[in-house]
Amino acid sequence: MVKRFNSLQTILLLHELSFILLVLITGMVGIIWSASWQSSSEESLRIGSMNSTMQNIRGDVYRQLKEVFDATFLHDNDASKEYLAYTNSIQGYLLDLTLLANDEQELQAVQLVDNAYDAFHTKTEQLLDDGYTVVDRQKLLDKELEKYTFAQLEQAFTNLDQMLLNKQMALSLSKQQWTQRLTWLAPIPVLLAIGLLILARRFVRKNVVYPLTELVEGARLISKGNLNHKVPLIGVSNLVRLSQAINSMALELANSRDRLFETKNQAALGELVPLVAHNIRNPLAGIRAASQVARDEDISDPTRDTLTDIILAVDRLERWVTSLLRYLHPIKPHLSETTLIAVTDNALSLIELQLADKNITLQRLGWQKPAVSLLLDIHLFEQAIFNLVQNALEASSSGNVIQLVYRQYENKVSLTIHDHGRGMTFDPVAEKVTDGEVKRLSCGLGIPFSLKIIKQHGGSLAYDSSDTEGTAVTITLDTLA
Repeated sequence: MVKRFNSLQTILLLHELSFILLVLITGMVGIIWSASWQSSSEESLRIGSMNSTMQNIRGDVYRQLKEVFDATFLHDNDASKEYLAYTNSIQGYLLDLTLLANDEQELQAVQLVDNAYDAFHTKTEQLLDDGYTVVDRQKLLDKELEKYTFAQLEQAFTNLDQMLLNKQMALSLSKQQWTQRLTWLAPIPVLLAIGLLILARRFVRKNVVYPLTELVEGARLISKGNLNHKVPLIGVSNLVRLSQAINSMALELANSRDRLFETKNQAALGELVPLVAHNIRNPLAGIRAASQVARDEDISDPTRDTLTDIILAVDRLERWVTSLLRYLHPIKPHLSETTLIAVTDNALSLIELQLADKNITLQRLGWQKPAVSLLLDIHLFEQAIFNLVQNALEASSSGNVIQLVYRQYENKVSLTIHDHGRGMTFDPVAEKVTDGEVKRLSCGLGIPFSLKIIKQHGGSLAYDSSDTEGTAVTITLDTLA
């Protein structure tokens, strides 16, 4: 599920949708507040209209009552007309009041006013009747109209007025509550926007900016020749796939470079080795023939033994030259069971005179242990070890010690040749400089020849060099088990 939402397109879509959601939330808060405010305003206007209508009714009732007094005591002939006009006005106001009422409680209160006014209207019409004497009118006015009927009307007005006042107070309280809610509703979109911005910034830095920086730096290092550098597979899936593609490209470039170096060395050997082999074989043939002839003569046993050693050394060199020529072609080594110590001792026997001439001592470490058996091409591997020891000899000064350390592991063996020379500024295995110098194309044919032999046996060759410790080259091979 996480991987499904880890692409750059999906993240951008979610980012856009989150901002749309934020706009919708903000709009909803505004709409709710606006609707609530409009509803409150309309309710406030309605209550105000009811209160104003009620006050108009009350005012007209008092005016109507005045006309009754005028007609009763002042014999005003126009009082009946004025009374009728106020009656029509009050009836209209009562109708408006009924239409403005929107719940059962309000309708009941309005109905009470209406009933009380009907009673008031009935009594006042009796006062306007010419059949009543002045005494009857005064009695009706004092005892019934003022004490009961008008009091009931005032009570109905008071009830309606109190109800409207309570509703107005409840409405004001509701407005106050909504105002308080707005104080914490309004910051919500702002806080959401800030939180979204922080999360988006952190996500982009972690999954886009930082991986993109690593990718650019990795591409720069690879372009400078560091093909072993691996771009971290981090960030959104698009950048991960791009990093994988760059790593694959670097691996392919490294393989192509290795094939190019091997082809280059092969071409150089193809030109040089036949010439060297021809120039070596002719003297070797003469040396062997002379030694063979001299050994057949009547000589002392020590001399005969020396000539025999010369013939054996010449034969071994002849086999080496043959193997060197075979190196130019992809061949399968002729394997036989032996030990790495035995092959090393055979190779070292050809370099003893050079060691003595330079006053250099060989120190064998690990030779006391029984060596495990390996499948090796003895002649090829002798040449490989000879070349590596020869390099150590050339790098050493008079009086130095060359250490040969043999180690055995669970399923591997290794041989380390450690000299104490000035160290190498060029790794001949990785074909790269180690001190910032301009990269050289090669370092001779001895090491490439040895490296190819070791690789043909499924082994590896590693260099470790420094100015103070010299150079240590390690051959690692798999055992038979």
